[in-house]
Amino acid sequence: MTNDGGGLARVGFRGAIWQGIALVSGKGIVLLTTIVLARLLSPEQYGLVAAALVLMAYMETVADAGVAQALVYLPASAVTARSALLVSVVLGAVLAVLAILAAPWIGELFQLPEVAPLVRVLAISLLATALGAVPEALLRRDLEFKKLAVAPVLRAFTTGTVSLILAFAGYGAFSLAAGTASGSVAYAIACWFLVRHSAPWQIWRVAGDAIRATIKFGLPVAGSNLLARLIFDVDYLIIAAVLGAQALGFYTLAFRLPEALIINVFFVLSTVLFPLYTQVQDQPGRLRDGYLRGVRIQALYGMTAGVGLAVLAPVVVPLVFGPKWIDSVIPLVFLSLYAAARSLGAGANDVYKAIGRPGISIAFSSVRLAVLVPVLLFAAQWGIIGVALAQMAAAVFFAFGMQAVAARVLGVAPKALLQAVFPALACSVIVAITGLGIFLLPYLGGLPTAVLVVAAAIGAVYATLRFCFTALHDELLVLLRRKRPQPA
Repeated sequence: MTNDGGGLARVGFRGAIWQGIALVSGKGIVLLTTIVLARLLSPEQYGLVAAALVLMAYMETVADAGVAQALVYLPASAVTARSALLVSVVLGAVLAVLAILAAPWIGELFQLPEVAPLVRVLAISLLATALGAVPEALLRRDLEFKKLAVAPVLRAFTTGTVSLILAFAGYGAFSLAAGTASGSVAYAIACWFLVRHSAPWQIWRVAGDAIRATIKFGLPVAGSNLLARLIFDVDYLIIAAVLGAQALGFYTLAFRLPEALIINVFFVLSTVLFPLYTQVQDQPGRLRDGYLRGVRIQALYGMTAGVGLAVLAPVVVPLVFGPKWIDSVIPLVFLSLYAAARSLGAGANDVYKAIGRPGISIAFSSVRLAVLVPVLLFAAQWGIIGVALAQMAAAVFFAFGMQAVAARVLGVAPKALLQAVFPALACSVIVAITGLGIFLLPYLGGLPTAVLVVAAAIGAVYATLRFCFTALHDELLVLLRRKRPQPA
């Protein structure tokens, strides 16, 4: 692999493309599944599964003790991989058993006894996640993004197929839980198949030093990831506990589109950027340049997509999910803007891990969670609209805070960060003006209006980049090329 600046940028961009293809394919299947299930299930059934999935997501976050991330950071060795697998399997098995035993208590805690059997089914996902974490990390460490793209597509296809078969058979909320568990198992199997020739099966051949090294790096990373997951999903917990399963169903569906179209894109980019940043962790200048480039591109996509989705919310919800989900429209507006705001702070955690300082993420996330919980509890008195609005406001505030901390750690000038996000802010304003302007025209119907808004917004953004931000426009074109342009 070429290690020059342009080479790493192209490797990263192509990695993001392959992961993006996997994301689009997988999330396309998930979206189609969601559309069908939204017409088969009630908001309450949808909310019950959402509550169970959130609880499982917390446990999945720490199912491997962060050792998978350690494999990307630490020097590559077979003994390290085997040691990481041992830790991951043991912890995953323990958490799966605990989830099964604690299922009735979890149902009582949220006053939703129907959640207990769903938690037991989803406990399978915990073990599958732990089993698949190490082979997935090995592929990411070696920048095998093209090969890895197969696994998420298989997971989405398995999840969708099982969920739909059971839903049509009348299994209700259980269909989503069983589909999710099946998808996790399929993902783990696919990852092991992809590394079959270098699979670290011999977990009895481990070393104490390797175990300690992986845990030393992995535990802070796992703690940071858990805090990030708490921040990301604490609104679900609060809505489930305060407002009930039906309200959670409406809120969860509203979150589906910004999550699939925007937030998950950042997760994909994170899996690409972290191993790339580790390649230049000892080269501060290149690390700063790479970070600013990442901020510029992520903010451009996140801001324009988030604002565009907010504009389209009144059309998209009844058109895609059906009129019974109309209560999700206003929350979707605010959650789309929340996703847009998150894009302004994207990338900081990947840099902290790459330079071996994941504790910064833990400290910042702890402060954020301490602020977010009381704010959301207060906002819940205005229902899911209040929670969505509070999420948006908090995301704006903390995005600037995250970038301020990152700038100080990396030695990036505040002016450079502002210059990196300015094209995104300008393009998002253009999208809002374009979309709202079309809504002032005579109404053409749901689908024609949505198509017209999307086409006009894309054209407006391209024109803005082409004529107002030529350097960024040309940079994006260069990244799309497979070969490095020859000097003049």
